Amino acid sequence: MKRFLAVVTLVLMLAAPSFALTNKEYGRLMSNEDFARADRRLNRVYTDLRRTVSKAVWRVLSGEQKEWISWGRDEDAQVYIDDGYSRTEAYTKATNDRAKRLPQRAKEISRELSRRSKRR
Repeated sequence: MKRFLAVVTLVLMLAAPSFALTNKEYGRLMSNEDFARADRRLNRVYTDLRRTVSKAVWRVLSGEQKEWISWGRDEDAQVYIDDGYSRTEAYTKATNDRAKRLPQRAKEISRELSRRSKRR
């Protein structure tokens, strides 16, 4: 069983780089008006949250955002690609979804941090 899991992990690791959004592809996506609009929207939401959430919430949220950019964005886009969307459409939809989710995620983080501090 361990050998099987090791093989599956290796295959997934080798497959991931071929799917992951590269800087070059990101640049090409930015030439698409819909994707560029979605990206600007996400950046506006992210910047607005930076100004409004506590430092503790920001630390968690910004860390999660870095993870999303590193690999979560690709996972989210893959769901749309599997449903038949083009890569550009998939990344646009994933970026719009992230922009919609970030404010709610900030609230969730705030509540979680509040619960943790009350337990102490």
